[in-house]
Amino acid sequence: MPLYQSDSILLEAYYFGDDSESLRLPCGSVCVGAGAILVDGIEPRQLQALRWTPDFLSFDAQGTRHRYPVSRPSLVGPGQARFALL
Repeated sequence: MPLYQSDSILLEAYYFGDDSESLRLPCGSVCVGAGAILVDGIEPRQLQALRWTPDFLSFDAQGTRHRYPVSRPSLVGPGQARFALL
């Protein structure tokens, strides 16, 4: 499971037509595994306040942008969130 150092993630949701939403959240690291992405160092209250379900999670690490289709996150520990990969 690759571990990436990233200072933020970007959550994106797309609706019918040109309507969309996005939110950038600070974090410490991102671990991409089989079936899920684990984000460490994230503020739980910001995720709990999210009123929409993200379609994509993206982040930059070592000069490369990574983007994955995801579903609603779940909090799995202090400052940790798990996003299921679609």
